[in-house]
Amino acid sequence: MAFRFCSCILLTLCLVHANFIFAQAESAEDFFSQKPPEYAKPSSLIGWIDNREYLSLNGQWKYIVDPMNNGLPETSFFGGFPENKTQKDGYELIEYNFDQADVINVPGAWNEQKDELFFYQGSIWLFKKFNFNIDPNKLNHLYIGASNFFTKIFLNGERVGQFNSGYTAFNFDISDYLIDGENVLLVQINANLSEDSVPTKKTDWWPYGGLVGDVLIVNTPKIFIENAYVQISDLQKKQLNFRAKLNLNKNMNIKLIIDELNFQRSFTTNKNGEIDELIKFKNIDLWSPENPKLYNVTVKIEGDEIVDQIGFREIKTKGKQIFLNGTPIKFKGISMHAEPIGEKGVAFSKAHFESLVTTSKELNINFIRAAHYPYTRHMAKVCDELGIMLWEEIPVYWNINWTNRQTKEDALNMLSNLVTRDWNRASVVVWSLGNETPFSKDRMTFMNDLKERLGELDVSRLTSAAILSGDAQTFSKLISIIAKAGLETKDLTAKERYTFEEIVNSVPVPVEKLLPFEININDPLANELDLIAYNEYFGWYYTSFFSAQIGIRESLLREIMFELMPSFIIRSEFNKPIHISEFGAGAKHSFKKTNQVWSEEYQAKVYLKQLEMLKSNPQVQGISPWILKDFRSMMRPLNNVQDFYNRKGLIDENGNKKQAFSVLSNFYDNEW
Repeated sequence: MAFRFCSCILLTLCLVHANFIFAQAESAEDFFSQKPPEYAKPSSLIGWIDNREYLSLNGQWKYIVDPMNNGLPETSFFGGFPENKTQKDGYELIEYNFDQADVINVPGAWNEQKDELFFYQGSIWLFKKFNFNIDPNKLNHLYIGASNFFTKIFLNGERVGQFNSGYTAFNFDISDYLIDGENVLLVQINANLSEDSVPTKKTDWWPYGGLVGDVLIVNTPKIFIENAYVQISDLQKKQLNFRAKLNLNKNMNIKLIIDELNFQRSFTTNKNGEIDELIKFKNIDLWSPENPKLYNVTVKIEGDEIVDQIGFREIKTKGKQIFLNGTPIKFKGISMHAEPIGEKGVAFSKAHFESLVTTSKELNINFIRAAHYPYTRHMAKVCDELGIMLWEEIPVYWNINWTNRQTKEDALNMLSNLVTRDWNRASVVVWSLGNETPFSKDRMTFMNDLKERLGELDVSRLTSAAILSGDAQTFSKLISIIAKAGLETKDLTAKERYTFEEIVNSVPVPVEKLLPFEININDPLANELDLIAYNEYFGWYYTSFFSAQIGIRESLLREIMFELMPSFIIRSEFNKPIHISEFGAGAKHSFKKTNQVWSEEYQAKVYLKQLEMLKSNPQVQGISPWILKDFRSMMRPLNNVQDFYNRKGLIDENGNKKQAFSVLSNFYDNEW
């Protein structure tokens, strides 16, 4: 009788629980596909971070892998991970435990810290306990230097907000979520890219997941300077543009101070808490690669003061030339990915970037293309100090979803956060809107919207985007030229001779009239930007395409291509300078088969022929070959050669130099 009574009670409780759950939804289907709650968006990005008071949360964090997103409150049957339930007496049904979870380093990518997560692109929860003493006179902001890619934040069980763009910094005001004493921070990161994301799910670099930038709690006064911009607007007029924004809409006295120049002026912010003034200057020592001069600049209001080290320079184009501080200059560059030398994973620290930039300087460069996404703030600061001009880029890469509203919003947010973070870095001379995007009307609309946003934020740098060029007709001409040259080659097979003759005879004019071979960069996007950037791979990819198309062995086509390359002309119908943003070839360090594809000798030969070609093209005013260092890529699985590395680096992942390193170094030192 007692057993029957207890069973009835248990059944009643189960029914009550079920009724409570399903009362939240009209049907079981609604329950199992609950509508996600509204997550707050980040606050406006706070600038001048390194001079502010902050608590670093870098270090070891606990983590739990959650491929089904079961820990989110909106998808969990039992409240989700943010509640951080713990056992009291051993009878509670709890299917997670952060206190007993494994640890991972932050900043850092999970892919290279845990073997089992090497290819993982799903969701992971990161957990951190920290102590905090609340000051009622201050605001507290959670600042995350970068998180890849879709981030939801919970503090002490409360939902703080979400951010949908990887690589760039963002922050939330967490003053109302913090408590005195021990706090529990949970960050859920989903690294699953899609056709609608920026970047898309297919990239020729490793889409590292995790908190890949510093995690800080930044403390500010209740009224504080949110950000400030101090840059030369017109060198000839000796004019600076000073802009600043308070966190509140308020008229306040604000000072700009540059002690070394004996400069101090006071202004008053408008009713929106903003200032935008043009200021005359005298005798500024201009920043350049030869003279990377930085000044201590102070912006001050009552109760708040921020300081940064800022250089002043002017970068412009006129006709087909680039001018730094009024003097013509060529970009002697190299491209880069944010991966450290001799370490696995993502580069995020000042030490990482000092190593990368210092190694790059051995190439006698003055310019780095930081592809294909924003790096952490330390990269631009290192380039400021070491005198390297810098190209920064957002990952509008290949064929993203040009018509999706959220895709465009994410790209605009990424661009805005990159620019407002680094707009005082003298080293940054190019903002790039993307890489290798195919032409379409929708793409043009998308890119022009990015350009318009950029114009609202900063006009003191050059705008660019790495593009492809050359249509089927252009490359058909090249195949005809190759065929004509091939007929003069010894040791052709009968089939090869026949194929070459058929190609030459099919051309309606003598092949000689097609010489010299010319690429005209006529993508209309190039006309919208200051600097035409062109990616080309003569000596590497194109030969493979041609071999498959006409049925001629690659070894023969590669030798013919090498003979022809020095005569190629690269130009644009637009009266602007051209920057060769990529060329290169893959090679594995110490590859045993010399002079073949993947050998150092072959890579060096590609560089020699490319550089001989480019130095003869007067419209080309900049070069950034692909790439400094071998880098991780899921697209490169060739065993014992690539092993999931793109091998186009001039050094390997451990810093060993390949032969082409000295080829480029000597060229920049003696010929460019």
